[in-house]
Amino acid sequence: MNALEYETFDLQEKLTHKGTKEWGMIRVAQRPNGAWITLPVMLAVGAQDGPTVLADGCNHGDEYEGTEGIIKTFQDLDVSEMKGNFIGVPAVNLEAFAQMCRFNATEYVPQDLNRIYPGSPKGSITNYLSHFYCETILKHCDALITLHGGGNYEYLEPVVLYCGEGDQTAKTSKEMAEVFGFKVLWKNTGYKAGSGIMDECAYEMGIPAITPEIGGQCTRMFQREEHKAMIQAGICNVLRYFGILEGEAKKTEDVLYVDIDYLYNRNGGIHTPVKKAMDEVKAGDTLSIITDVFGQEVDRLIAPFDGVVIGYWTYAVCHPHSWIYMVGKKVAPEEA
Repeated sequence: MNALEYETFDLQEKLTHKGTKEWGMIRVAQRPNGAWITLPVMLAVGAQDGPTVLADGCNHGDEYEGTEGIIKTFQDLDVSEMKGNFIGVPAVNLEAFAQMCRFNATEYVPQDLNRIYPGSPKGSITNYLSHFYCETILKHCDALITLHGGGNYEYLEPVVLYCGEGDQTAKTSKEMAEVFGFKVLWKNTGYKAGSGIMDECAYEMGIPAITPEIGGQCTRMFQREEHKAMIQAGICNVLRYFGILEGEAKKTEDVLYVDIDYLYNRNGGIHTPVKKAMDEVKAGDTLSIITDVFGQEVDRLIAPFDGVVIGYWTYAVCHPHSWIYMVGKKVAPEEA
């Protein structure tokens, strides 16, 4: 079956088509040359009633692991055995996806899609896309898996973020994170209402949400299939958690709970990582040495606290005041 093209799109109506699969492009806005800016959507509607789980990728256009994991998941689902629905949006920011950039570079002032949710119907195209996506897809779903990665410049150890505190939405989000299958769980204690971040926006809407992050361009030569399989397994385990697929969604064993901070350098230059992913560090340890084009040291990033390296900048050059390390403070399971 070829991809469909939707001039208008009603997700609730589509979910009445039990036991079906279809995919296509939803028209969002027309370009001056007549081509359309579109939103790709993949619909696996179970034969029986049940919850609807949404998985999306490429809110940042260079983070492709989620895209491929969503595609593989959708292809392998048997809707005749499903009690509920899977909605896949493999590339929310399709313009940035095509440009291999974090942002849509065709905007006069590029914006980070994952910092402006729920968007505005009166804003720029990125702002409008955010609003369109929330209204057309997100608000009609029971749970969200929004997938990210290291993109073009960073490596990320497989980690699942969840946010919220105390209420049922937070509890469900944490349980989704615990069954996804990654060994590092990130309790987002920095959650702030109105942040514009997708999972936090979903939480404010009462929709349980997790953000699995994995890999980056530096891993795709050798770990592409491995990461795709890990994402597929994680999505399917969340579908089991909600009863959409048969089987038990077991919690991942021996996980590490952390609260991650982004660490910034002062001066840019040639960036040499000293500590790598999952290295334990002590406050005062050197994480990175930065030198100029003459080989002279111009900066060094020092760990401000004890923790574990979760991600780091892998590009050979870094700009000043960039976040070049992600270090997690360990959190006791009972506090997570």
